[in-house]
Amino acid sequence: MRVLIVTGFLGAGKTTFIKELLKHTKRYTAVMENEFGDTNLDSREISGAADNKDMQVLEFMEGCVCCSKKDSFLYSILTVSTGIAPEYLIVEPSGVAKLSNILAGLEKVRYEKIIPVSPIVIVSAKSFSANMHEYCELMEDQILNAGHVIFSKTEGMDADELEEVKRQIHEINPEAKITESYRDGKSKEWWTEVMSDEEVHPAVGRTGYGAAGGNGYGAGLEDGNGYSSGGGNGYEFTGDKDYANGDSDKQPAFEQMTFDLMEFNSVGALTVFCDDLLRKQYGDIARAKGVVKVGSDALRFDIADNSYVITGGEEPFQSVFIGQDIDREKLLVGVCKYERPKKISRRYVGKGADGGCTKIRPR
Repeated sequence: MRVLIVTGFLGAGKTTFIKELLKHTKRYTAVMENEFGDTNLDSREISGAADNKDMQVLEFMEGCVCCSKKDSFLYSILTVSTGIAPEYLIVEPSGVAKLSNILAGLEKVRYEKIIPVSPIVIVSAKSFSANMHEYCELMEDQILNAGHVIFSKTEGMDADELEEVKRQIHEINPEAKITESYRDGKSKEWWTEVMSDEEVHPAVGRTGYGAAGGNGYGAGLEDGNGYSSGGGNGYEFTGDKDYANGDSDKQPAFEQMTFDLMEFNSVGALTVFCDDLLRKQYGDIARAKGVVKVGSDALRFDIADNSYVITGGEEPFQSVFIGQDIDREKLLVGVCKYERPKKISRRYVGKGADGGCTKIRPR
């Protein structure tokens, strides 16, 4: 079983790329999704788009595979190898996973039947500079350990802008292959090459060097305890730092907030909410997506790279928010119509209405 990591920052387009990869390659494949929330929206999207009926999508929802739950992840790799035994296992980590940690972990289970191959990193070209400025250590770690960097979201960029992004990437990793687009009629041979058989051996200490020349840090994610109401709607969050190289003041930990059900009375109200998210009215949210109830319909919203898309969706309902310094109280009370008698604490671990969060009738 060859293990192919397909990673990239939040909203880069990892799931979209994997869907295309599965369409163009017909090997016996399993896909493992490591995402936020209780229901994996991306796993349903991949399952619905795959032509290969023998392809299996697995969900790893316990935590981040690069840090807080890395041992459980490795046990899962062994289980897939012995139980399903696909030719390829494609792993899509969360967008804030540290690639060097994942590769180092895979070395612990490498043997003749489990072979890690050259990883792919999807880069949103138009937001590369902004992401490098804000999330330098994480971005550098992903690029430094990439075998192949593939651009997404190049719309509106000219040749000089793309060359500048390529130059910056090669400064970090001179050996990385770079492809500017995978949507321009790539041949079957190109897709076969992308599904690489080239083994990878992570070098000791191969971590992002950061703007100041220090070791890079990936954002660690711990499972949080969430609020819930009698109606089953609730949220969970993570707030503790759990970096692989120790806590760092250089890059704050990411948090998540998950709702089972969000309701809007019109598409216009959902649009206003998405606009407010982009204007950081609910905190520094880097990524948000979900299926919400609008009237009697289900719609999906997807926010990344300072833009959003609203499309048709289907149950189950769930919305996930990922970022730093999320304004939980404003989301709870202002959007999801919860009533909170006292200020929400970041360290609060109570559950249910008795803990203070009570669902009230929508206004």
